[in-house]
Amino acid sequence: MFSFGRGGRRWRADTGLGRVIVEDARPDDAAALLGVQSEVIEEGLYFITEPDELTESVASKAAVIRDLNRRPNARYFVARLEGEAVGMLLVQGGSLRRLHHNARIEIYVSARARGAGVGSALMSSCVEWATENPIITKLSLNVFAHNVRAIKLYERFGFVREGLRAREYRLANGQYLDDVLMFRMVEGDGDVGSGGAFSA
Repeated sequence: MFSFGRGGRRWRADTGLGRVIVEDARPDDAAALLGVQSEVIEEGLYFITEPDELTESVASKAAVIRDLNRRPNARYFVARLEGEAVGMLLVQGGSLRRLHHNARIEIYVSARARGAGVGSALMSSCVEWATENPIITKLSLNVFAHNVRAIKLYERFGFVREGLRAREYRLANGQYLDDVLMFRMVEGDGDVGSGGAFSA
């Protein structure tokens, strides 16, 4: 169980590896966050993007951070472990009016920070932000069916499965992967899930 407190737009948690702070990412975080993203994609286990397909630059990453944090139905979070960026979470509602309410989540946590509560801190921050946002009523995400650890994390925060896309992705070796679709409603919901309890 993690105890979270919020000061301004920050969420804090003491984890097994030290103090984690989750806050809005800044454009000058772009290089560090691109490093985290590249590291996770290099593992080849959790995302459909292959390493040579990641063509984002530091400048374009900074532009995305700036854009998302200006939008009323989006946010770009960074998780800092003892001051070092070790994770990030993007949550963005649709650009079309009929999709403004539905925010999709994308989360990356550095291998060296997994299992210590960084993912929980990011998800807690996201769910509380969404619950307080008057536009967002639904959070959605996709996850590989074999990523059991991530699925358990999402379930702890109230996400349920709404579908499965069989053999959705094909690896270079010919292996197929299933894609699990999960969601959580947040309209009028003050519960951030069992991953953490917030205090003012």
